[in-house]
Amino acid sequence: MPASPAGGKIGSSREEVGSSLNREVVPATSIILKRPSQPPLSEPASDEIVVTISDKSLSGTPPTIPSRKILPHSSQLSSLELEQTESSPIRPCSTDLSLGIRLYFEFCHRQPIWCFDRADVSDIGSVTDELACSILAVTARFSGRAEALQLYEENSRRLIMVRIANGAVGLPTIESLCLLSYSSFIDGNVHLGQFHLGMALQLCRSAMLDSDAGYVTDDLINERKKRVFWSLQVLDQYHGRQTGMLRIPTETWRQTCSSTKGDDQSCQGDESNVPLPLDDLGHTSPRTPGIWNTSVQLGWVWSRVRKYVSDCAHGIFREPWRRDSTYATVLSDFMEAENSIPMCHRYDSVKFYERKVEDLRTNRDYWTTWLKEQFTYHAIPTVLNHPFLYIIGAQHNPNLAIPNTFWRRSSELALIHATWIVRMIDMVLDKQVHLTDPFFGHIAAISATVHLYYCCAAAAKLKHKSNADFAKCRKFLKGFIPFSHACRALDRDLDKMTQIAAGSETNEVEDWMPSRIYLSVPLMWNILQFNCPADSLHPASTGLLNASLASTVGGHDQDETTIIEIIVATSPEISVNTADGGQDAPNLSYNRKINVSPVSREYIYNEPSAEQADSLTFNTTPWLYADTLQFDNMVDLVYHDAQSIGSDRDRSWWDGESL
Repeated sequence: MPASPAGGKIGSSREEVGSSLNREVVPATSIILKRPSQPPLSEPASDEIVVTISDKSLSGTPPTIPSRKILPHSSQLSSLELEQTESSPIRPCSTDLSLGIRLYFEFCHRQPIWCFDRADVSDIGSVTDELACSILAVTARFSGRAEALQLYEENSRRLIMVRIANGAVGLPTIESLCLLSYSSFIDGNVHLGQFHLGMALQLCRSAMLDSDAGYVTDDLINERKKRVFWSLQVLDQYHGRQTGMLRIPTETWRQTCSSTKGDDQSCQGDESNVPLPLDDLGHTSPRTPGIWNTSVQLGWVWSRVRKYVSDCAHGIFREPWRRDSTYATVLSDFMEAENSIPMCHRYDSVKFYERKVEDLRTNRDYWTTWLKEQFTYHAIPTVLNHPFLYIIGAQHNPNLAIPNTFWRRSSELALIHATWIVRMIDMVLDKQVHLTDPFFGHIAAISATVHLYYCCAAAAKLKHKSNADFAKCRKFLKGFIPFSHACRALDRDLDKMTQIAAGSETNEVEDWMPSRIYLSVPLMWNILQFNCPADSLHPASTGLLNASLASTVGGHDQDETTIIEIIVATSPEISVNTADGGQDAPNLSYNRKINVSPVSREYIYNEPSAEQADSLTFNTTPWLYADTLQFDNMVDLVYHDAQSIGSDRDRSWWDGESL
């Protein structure tokens, strides 16, 4: 059983991040801070309060507390200290802040960000104003006061900017930016979230937190520095930009040197490595990495997958079976990351499916992180082998249309791991684990697209299974809508794609067993890349840029209304001859581009010409044509152990192997 959270190890003392951030403070600054429309009972309501922030209010050091040890150089900042009281109009009242802190540890702590522990914020009076507003900004969506979320964000952002202007940035300021960034990503405001993330990373560079020089041995808040630095990395892995010259290359975050020769960027000097924070949950050995730390490395592989999908979306395709392809290098990184995960955190060791609901709630800090790692583990091969990537890729690289054994194995991996994602969803619902990270909704949507694709399989059993799994993914995604605008946009795109796939105006597909589907190209890219239409189409509404810098979107390109039709033959005599390795197969299907229009669709069933015939769909999804009997034990297929096929046929699906 995972150990309890390691509380109390890190002192609650505060200090400035580094001497490079300590500047001469300018005189008092006047700014406007807005108040929530529903203020606490202890404070009068006001729509707008003009406050003057004195020099003291800009300090990263809390008021001196007799029982707390203060760092030696913190006395130099005594002139900046602020007497923070509950009556201060700048900060929320203590009641609201206490509730916000409790909600943070219930819904946000270590899933995915890990800025501070409970001991660090046990003294509410020591929490700086900008951090207090940031905590309430990210938790307001869970408190029934979502209308106050934007006001808390604006107040926190103003306080942060004043600190930067006055040269009084402290570690809580960087933590505040981390919380604001995560809050923006939950809301689907990607541009603003990436701005907060970039600003926090730049402050980390200024404070030397991106190298071991920023972590001196006598620093009492070293662990807290590590936690916020790596939390920022996690946000960049899952939400950072994948395009543009100023993006952070994924190789920058590599923690181990690649064994592949010729990778000049893979090895980073030891002097630049930042140590991971101490995490003793789920293990007893001091040399064993904690579950949050192992999930960071797996998250780095996920960032490589995101870059791979981004390249595919921009027409950058290379034969995935080549050893120097991005597919091959990402798969190698995936295996390396998996190999580094200790046995104590693996699926068969922790036996999540046997845990009591109360046990999972008590040790929520461990299990939410463990679930994030499991979903990431299965999401990587699901996306890396997604059939859609190679159907589209064949239009840019004719070599991708050549029959190859790669397509058979790739399609099997996509379906197997998409099925495992559904099984993990089943367990999460069965164990009543409340997940809030929008990443889980994103992975459910990706899994749904794989199962939607297999809803037109020739094998009846696979059809029914895929239809049921598709419905589970959709229902799970909808559970994130009440608190995540990003997942609401994702659900809207999935509903639209379902309507197009079914060729009807309804998205009720419980009994939908088609022989053909229509895949929307732009909607599929939106789901795979987690693009939020409201954000991408209206950048001026992100709360950051004015009209002079906001991108102008004149209209949709022609490709944005393009769908791909996939026809599946269902003749009972169709089978795959395994004697030839599955490479010699009849051309029984083809796909074509058509434009979405209100005109009813009419299709010609004549035999396609040699130019029209395309065996890519067959070779990408051989199971669509295989005999039904081949799938009697489909859920027993295991990625790592081929011998388990057949030997575990009588076991329940969640007794099988995973990470």
